[in-house]
Amino acid sequence: MEKVINPKKAVFLFNADHPKGEMFTLTQEQLEAKLEDGWFDTPARLDLPEDNDTGLTEEQVSNARPEDLVKLVESYGFIVLTPDQLKAEANKMAEAAFNPANLTDETIIEEAERRGLKQSDKGADELNALLDRFNEDPKSLNKEEHIILGKSLGLTLRSNFGEDTMIAKITEALNEAE
Repeated sequence: MEKVINPKKAVFLFNADHPKGEMFTLTQEQLEAKLEDGWFDTPARLDLPEDNDTGLTEEQVSNARPEDLVKLVESYGFIVLTPDQLKAEANKMAEAAFNPANLTDETIIEEAERRGLKQSDKGADELNALLDRFNEDPKSLNKEEHIILGKSLGLTLRSNFGEDTMIAKITEALNEAE
């Protein structure tokens, strides 16, 4: 028997009372019951009265000049844009949504620390403490601390390495750094 983690799924359905649609989270059985009760998965299946007649036939629209069609569509309250105008509007919206000038230095530093691009002051203090302990007695660190210290020096140490191997690699890296 196959285990189903979440049998419900989000579905957008339409009916005569809700021609703009409504979102439901339903199981397959509930969905089938809704469809039997007069709900549809597309508004095209609704039998709604035609109250949005434009007064133009399909032939008149296909033979109309583009300028006349633009004026007609604008008269209904829509905005008509060329592809270049649409792209320019999208760029304006993107700039308004994210403006780097609005970022503070603290915000940028926090984000860099969160992504691991910059070490936090707290992390630097911890590393300095590890380095001090290592310089006093390398064997006082456990394997995990050796790996962390090695990583800060650009080394790739693994937990299956011997303690002496880790100490030798860290010592070598520290000597090269001086």
